[in-house]
Amino acid sequence: MQFFRSFVLCCLLPLAVQAQEKPNLRYYLPNVQYRLDFPTPAQYLGFEIGEWHASHDQLVGYLRELDRLSDRITIQEYGRSHEQRPMLCLTVTAPENQARLADIRQSRRLLADPTRSAALDANALPAVAYMGYSIHGNEASGSNAALLLAYYLAAAQTPQVDSLLKHVVILLDPSFNPDGMQRFSSWVNSRRSQALMPDPGHDEFNEPWPGGRTNHYWFDLNRDWLVAQQPESVGRVAIFQDWLPNTLTDHHEMGSNSTFFFQPGVPSRVNPLTPARNQALTAKIAQYHARFLSEKKVLFYSEENFDDFYYGKGSTYPDVNGCVGILFEQASSRGSAQETENGLLTFPYTIRNQVITSLSTLQAVSDLRVELNTYLRDFYQSALDEARQDAAGWYLFGDTSETRPTREFLRLLARHRIEVRPVLQDISANGQRFVRGQAWAIPAEQPAYRLVKAIFQRETTFADSIFYDISAWTLPDAFGLPWTTAERRAVPATALGPALAASDLRVLPEVPAPGPDTYAFAVESEAYDLPRLLAALHRASIRVKAATRAFVAEGQRFAVGSLLIPLEKQPQDAAGIQRLIQNCGASDIRVHLLRNGLTPEGPDLGSNNMVTLRAPKVILVTGRGANAADAGEVWHLLDTRYGLSPLQVDASRLGNLNLSKYNVVVLADGNFNGIPSEKLRSFVSEGGTLVATGSSLRWLKNNGLLGLEFRNMAPEAKSGRRPYSELSDDRGALGMPGAIFEVELDLSNPVCYGYARPRIPMFQGDTIFVETAQNPYATPAVFSAKPLLAGYVHERQRKLLPGAAAIVVGGLGRGRIICFSGNPNFRAFWYGTNRLFANAVFFGNLISDGAVERK
Repeated sequence: MQFFRSFVLCCLLPLAVQAQEKPNLRYYLPNVQYRLDFPTPAQYLGFEIGEWHASHDQLVGYLRELDRLSDRITIQEYGRSHEQRPMLCLTVTAPENQARLADIRQSRRLLADPTRSAALDANALPAVAYMGYSIHGNEASGSNAALLLAYYLAAAQTPQVDSLLKHVVILLDPSFNPDGMQRFSSWVNSRRSQALMPDPGHDEFNEPWPGGRTNHYWFDLNRDWLVAQQPESVGRVAIFQDWLPNTLTDHHEMGSNSTFFFQPGVPSRVNPLTPARNQALTAKIAQYHARFLSEKKVLFYSEENFDDFYYGKGSTYPDVNGCVGILFEQASSRGSAQETENGLLTFPYTIRNQVITSLSTLQAVSDLRVELNTYLRDFYQSALDEARQDAAGWYLFGDTSETRPTREFLRLLARHRIEVRPVLQDISANGQRFVRGQAWAIPAEQPAYRLVKAIFQRETTFADSIFYDISAWTLPDAFGLPWTTAERRAVPATALGPALAASDLRVLPEVPAPGPDTYAFAVESEAYDLPRLLAALHRASIRVKAATRAFVAEGQRFAVGSLLIPLEKQPQDAAGIQRLIQNCGASDIRVHLLRNGLTPEGPDLGSNNMVTLRAPKVILVTGRGANAADAGEVWHLLDTRYGLSPLQVDASRLGNLNLSKYNVVVLADGNFNGIPSEKLRSFVSEGGTLVATGSSLRWLKNNGLLGLEFRNMAPEAKSGRRPYSELSDDRGALGMPGAIFEVELDLSNPVCYGYARPRIPMFQGDTIFVETAQNPYATPAVFSAKPLLAGYVHERQRKLLPGAAAIVVGGLGRGRIICFSGNPNFRAFWYGTNRLFANAVFFGNLISDGAVERK
């Protein structure tokens, strides 16, 4: 009987789908007059929107055709994705506005300048609406809706559209994530049958790892607006800052059994830096969405589930920039049509809802144009007023040397148009000293005050205990930079230079030219790019040594981890090695020429304390069980920053791979049940290095490869009855959404080579708390006695952190297992802890057998 029911269901479901209304232009768009000389999407693509998933190349082709035909559209290619797909933004407005776009852009900057904005008439300026679609590539209804919206705006012939385009400049980005869109559309289209199969178990709805959500390196681009580490984000942040739009819509999808969400989100989960007026405007615009969706009998909700706290998302970054960010979440069909708790959910239906809320937004922006422009002006004026009342007049930061993280942080600030000035005189503040030429100052008193405060804030108390994303992101901490605030009087005007420009940041290493008496090159250990240099030297078969004890040569002190490149028996001469170092892309290394092998202090250059380094040959385990985000961060780090491309191996294939050609395996946060544990046991025992992060530590312990112990929360004491309605929030509060902690380093351990400060900030986004090793030498990093620097941690978990291990070194046989309880490569902006991970890869095998925790 069960077989018969399943058989009947499989037969009837496709028939039910076929009975659905076939999508056409009238299904999606207002029934108005359109220009006949403009092709509809169906005429260009050869199928109606929603019948198939448009690929990115089809999307680009159609939009370029509309740009060619329409005087309402200007198309801009603002960059290329990692896979070299064009990233497009359409500027859609009336022809008379197209003729003066530069003037309109300039007026936006003036509106945000409190010293000049009072002279502007908000009623005389058009509003700007930034429309962004499908930043998650497998949330495809947005990008497909963008094709329809572009056609409507280009071809509709009505007084209403003419008025809209006269009063609004529309920045339409049809695909925030070109690579993810292409990956997902290829999968879904390749699994689509003529008679659609809506059973959720169908392959069409179950993508292979890593799925189409992310970009090429498996980054979630909707967490990258503030930190802007990916090319897609760099380009769109530039567009945002060029235009300073009034609204930004961020069109997403959510679980298939949901309905439709639009902001406002949960009222108690709004970042305190966001003005209340922002939320009032969001609610006012929401009335338009409610009306438009209700007319079509669409189920929806608001003020639940989603928050406005982390400023790195597309719907929250605008809120700290005088704009109103609006998140839309449509229940996802994840394919052509899928059975759900709310009935049959078709791809065309999801697209139509995205079109509806695009049109409702544009209507709201047009109607509220003056109010939105006034809010933008008032936002920056009030920010300046608040800055003048703030005790912190300056934010000072800098390192003992001009490192790559410093320059990358300065580039990030420049992307957000934040004023930064170089320090020309030594300044002392709050017990820290900032050296001239190596430090920078950000005035709080500038229009971007709220954004500056968001970048530097260290909060540990919150109105709510539930976070949709991370609870802390203090960027100077993430970049590993010493910083503090200072009163206005502590930084005299004479101590600062003129505002820094992005063009001032291009630096190449100064590599001295060798002479006939050059004996060796020596490279100081404290450099972010040192692993990049090492990878380049290894590729060229240059023999490199690392100092395991500090030494002095030519009047310069070299810390442990410094590199020595002797000229004896090398495949290239001194001039060739110098060119290689100069051109390898390592921008912050400091290179010295040594003329004698005898040192006045520390080991001589031929000592056994100068250890020859092996070239790392890295396997990155991917596939089901691996956390795609963490694995992608490892791939991105090794590939783009260090020039060391790892061999990617799906966990299901690792058992059949010959591991003898490789010496490092990375398990980046996951549960790797597809891997035969004996394979890894043999690899490590024979001298391999295994680097593991996050929850993969539990997998290693459970499979007998590690002898770690974990700190777990004690059972909660009984506290009487609780309302059933509080259950979800009580459980959610026990999660750790991501916080920043102080960690103490053993600077002599190879894992910590290159660090000068014994205490650094570290990000922890998981409740993996590890006991320190019984071997006193096997814990290179521990959480300090009062570790919490910023972010939310439940009170029951706070007790577990002091003295817990952040890094532990285990081992089997001749190999090493280097364990990170957190993620040192988080979202590519944690420059401050990248070197710890790189050291595990490049120097892990140097760790003494006596400094290993054995099982």
